[in-house]
Amino acid sequence: MKALTLLLVAMAIVLSGCLGSSGSSSSTFVPPSGPSADVRVLHAAADAPAVDIYINDGLAISGLEVFEATSFTSVPAETLTIDVRAAGAEPDSEPVFTTDVTPIEGENYTIVAYGLLGDESFDLLVIADDIQTPPADTARAFVLHAAPAVGNVDVYVDATDELGAEPLIADFAPGADSADYQEVPAGDYRVRITPAGDRDTIAYDSGFVTLESGPSYFLAALDRESGFAPASVTALLDNPPFVMLEDQRAQVRAMHLSPDAPNVDITVNGDIVLSDVAFRDVSPYLEVLAGDYEIGVEAAGDEVSTLAVTAEAGEAYSILATGLLQFIDSSNTNAFSLRPLVDDLVPGEGAKVRIIHAAPDVGAVDIRVNDAIFQELSGVEFFAATPYFDVPADTYDIGVFATGTTTDPAIDLSGTTLVGGEIYTVIAINDNTPNAEALLVVDPTPPTPTPPALQ
Repeated sequence: MKALTLLLVAMAIVLSGCLGSSGSSSSTFVPPSGPSADVRVLHAAADAPAVDIYINDGLAISGLEVFEATSFTSVPAETLTIDVRAAGAEPDSEPVFTTDVTPIEGENYTIVAYGLLGDESFDLLVIADDIQTPPADTARAFVLHAAPAVGNVDVYVDATDELGAEPLIADFAPGADSADYQEVPAGDYRVRITPAGDRDTIAYDSGFVTLESGPSYFLAALDRESGFAPASVTALLDNPPFVMLEDQRAQVRAMHLSPDAPNVDITVNGDIVLSDVAFRDVSPYLEVLAGDYEIGVEAAGDEVSTLAVTAEAGEAYSILATGLLQFIDSSNTNAFSLRPLVDDLVPGEGAKVRIIHAAPDVGAVDIRVNDAIFQELSGVEFFAATPYFDVPADTYDIGVFATGTTTDPAIDLSGTTLVGGEIYTVIAINDNTPNAEALLVVDPTPPTPTPPALQ
């Protein structure tokens, strides 16, 4: 759980961008001596650099980084001219944006640098921020959609793992907000965001966060990639100014690579998640929240093996059932075992390739590409998994040979075309005989989102 009021308190002394006390000591803004209002600023313009913000020609915020926010500070309750310049720009240079704001005495405001500098969507959203202390055991939250690239969304806020029957906010458009703070019982909640009308596609998952009684939480969705999500959510507080709520999902898949094991069921914390998995099967990735899990294999209802796994947010894992079941209760190095691997699903400049020796009846091998030992992969023993290699997109003659030989490959993958941007896992297996074969797995890569027309 994350108690937002307690997380990262130390950030308050290192975060730049606080009015009059940012990373630079060059502020020329004069605090008010008369009627005042309280203002904070969130930089949510994804394509913008760090910015300096001037109020009535005085430097008020220096070097505010994208996706960061300031604490509240006092400004005069009068008409203010706000200029936005790239961080470090000359004070008399042309601002990239300027607007007038007239705060009301005693009120609170959150100003959001929103949209994209590269088009006409950039704006400063001035939001009257109704900061109040809620009743006992009640939490307050305001929601802003500041992620134009993701389009309209539905926002679900649930106290259980089950996705609610209806979203808290439906068809939520970029630039829109919840109008008022919503009051809910203080407690643990899971925030999930889906494309509007598509509850089966979870675009963002906060995991469970703790909303405490007392603070007023200003939650903003941002065009900032987080884990497996195209967006993230920031919670504006005051001290610290903000806490980033990262997407909390991990991905896990199973590979049945044990030649003498029957079809099996895969369990997570005792619950069957994949049934009747056969030798050579590679499952799709399953999404889980970051945390500790026990992965198990069952055959005919009997537990065969288990593995404790700590899944970290934003990481992908393969759990490989390898070796020979006949040796499971022995010290034989080829005995059945569950082995975890961390998968890198970020595309490279060319094609990315990883090679796994998972053939228990095959001895040490050399990996040869175009008639030469590849990346010093000579004498590769069972069970070995290479790092990922980024190679130019091309057609290759790939062969797996008994160590020290160059003829009669155990596996012949001559004429294999590797496509740029793809990620490949090449697995050497055998079918309970010394005859080896290869599984060529094309790993999924994150889709490149196409920003919709701004609304």
